[in-house]
Amino acid sequence: MLEAFAHILDDRDLPRAAWHRDPPDNHPASEFDRQRAFVNWMARHAPQIDVVAIPNASRGGDWERIRRQREGAKAGALDLIITWAGGVCFAEFKNGRDGPSPAQRDRLERYARMGHHCGLFRTARSLVAYLRRVGCPVPEYRP
Repeated sequence: MLEAFAHILDDRDLPRAAWHRDPPDNHPASEFDRQRAFVNWMARHAPQIDVVAIPNASRGGDWERIRRQREGAKAGALDLIITWAGGVCFAEFKNGRDGPSPAQRDRLERYARMGHHCGLFRTARSLVAYLRRVGCPVPEYRP
């Protein structure tokens, strides 16, 4: 039965699309601290925007990893799903020097080909600016 829908599910034929990439920086903040700064800022300044963190499928012990995979977790899943009326953005936070894993690159490419807003971000300021550019009703970033 699934074969009948393969043409709908297979996005490899879609044209390549660009996804946002912040350049590396020298700030020592960890990925966790950078993401937490964004989530906290959004909770204070844009509570109407839904920000959901996605647990990493490859972290934790074997039991936890298997359980997450059974629940639907996928390798390369991005850190955050940000939704607002009429829009969605998938965001991956990284520290100042790391880039996305191959699985994350594949997922970013896939989302971009599907027409979703997505990217790799290093600061709350950068992600808020991107969200504003793509039509998210979030206020200008002021720490």
